[in-house]
Amino acid sequence: MADKHRRGPDGEPVPRDLPDQVAGEGEDRWDATPDLSDEDEPATDVPDTDEAGTGRQGAPHSTNVHPEHPEPQEPSG
Repeated sequence: MADKHRRGPDGEPVPRDLPDQVAGEGEDRWDATPDLSDEDEPATDVPDTDEAGTGRQGAPHSTNVHPEHPEPQEPSG
């Protein structure tokens, strides 16, 4: 199935996006500027991630399968 593209009165294709939404040349005023810092320190205000095995290195982690459950203080065997 072929797309039907409309043509304007002068024969040029009619854009699908509004003029203010079409990408243009130059800088985008909505792009965020990255915060470049010279320090390579670990961020202390960022919490551990929720995915298993992807937590912070060196941080204490529960050895239980479900960290919200209490873990026993002595071995079971």
